[in-house]
Amino acid sequence: METPTPPPARRMGHSLAIAPFRNVFAAASVSALGAAISAVSVSWVVYHYTHSAIDIAYVGLVGVIPGIVLGLFAGVVADRYNRRSIMVASDLARMAGIGLLAAFLFLVGFSLPLILGVMLVVYSFSAMFTPASQAILPSFVPMDSLEDANGLLQASTAVMNSVGAAAGGIAVVLVGAAWGLGINALTYALSASFLIRVAADWGRPRVEPSTAPRSGLRDAAEGFRYMRAHRPLLETVLLSLPINFLACLALPFLVVYASTRFGGNPEVYGYLVATSAAGTALGALSVGRIRARRFVGVLIAVCILGLAGFVAVLALTHGLAIALAASVGIGVMVGLINTAFVSLVQAIVPREILARVLSIDSVGSTISIPAGLLVGGVLIGRYGIEFGFLVAAVGLAANGAAAIALKEFRSLRYGSAEA
Repeated sequence: METPTPPPARRMGHSLAIAPFRNVFAAASVSALGAAISAVSVSWVVYHYTHSAIDIAYVGLVGVIPGIVLGLFAGVVADRYNRRSIMVASDLARMAGIGLLAAFLFLVGFSLPLILGVMLVVYSFSAMFTPASQAILPSFVPMDSLEDANGLLQASTAVMNSVGAAAGGIAVVLVGAAWGLGINALTYALSASFLIRVAADWGRPRVEPSTAPRSGLRDAAEGFRYMRAHRPLLETVLLSLPINFLACLALPFLVVYASTRFGGNPEVYGYLVATSAAGTALGALSVGRIRARRFVGVLIAVCILGLAGFVAVLALTHGLAIALAASVGIGVMVGLINTAFVSLVQAIVPREILARVLSIDSVGSTISIPAGLLVGGVLIGRYGIEFGFLVAAVGLAANGAAAIALKEFRSLRYGSAEA
């Protein structure tokens, strides 16, 4: 195991010189590969057996509900207990859940309630994993390297999502969905093995837990007070409510889009997901190169407008090449937004409450997603894929304009100037 002495690093890709970061990077990469194969397998097998956009919406719901219900609790836990231990335990639990589902599909057959139930458990442990994984990073990555580290993580995850999505579509055709889930179970086990190599000291909270009883509500309230005192961060959470709602009218339904517009071919769906993931990698790696820390708010607002434009292109095109190009553009916008904002929060929020602030942002950002999934399922099922995507595009354009109009939101930045 490493000793807590991360070397200073200043050049492009320098975060990989930090030993604990290399293990976190490797863990994120392998688990993202398996999760992408699993996601394509689950979405396609559900749509194959049910031919229902609403059932696809249910699959999306089980992916976001745990984050909403458990998000604040997960942040409190990650600020109280060893973050590395939380990550390892979550990986092992996800490995067991996905492995059991793979065995059932292989030996017994399709069951929508079982798929939804198991994925609900898996995503519940993902909700515990996420704030711990984001909050542990500043423990061994210097502030001026956060863009580089987050960019590498986002890019690696996106590349693995790209490869995994394409492989998942092919795997469904050649060997079936159960094998894709089995691969995912193995990648979670491998991820846990990398994380175990990170020294336990890096996962400890900055402030040692008190021996006196502590209230979880009081701990969570500290995070809310910080958000209230930093209005631009609060505005970001509030803006994300309609943005995520509108994005969910379209993006979770790429499986329906691929099936209805380009025929019943799972490979096309895999390629759409893969190109979006590749774009995310490009966007994430660009954040450090353009020194986005100087203009985070402006960048996010412009990217929301770009996202609207690319969703509109998807709605209107009937050419696969153009659809794939638009999918890349969507990914670039997402990569820029996510990497820039996470780096901002990690840089300016005190480490002892970082997981709570990140979890508040996560819950606030995702609470509108279930409504978006349900409304998107109804709109697309009743009026068609083009209508649903265009509604999403128009709404995203309006929200991008609103973000630009907010002066304090535009001021979001860090480094030479505080947010």
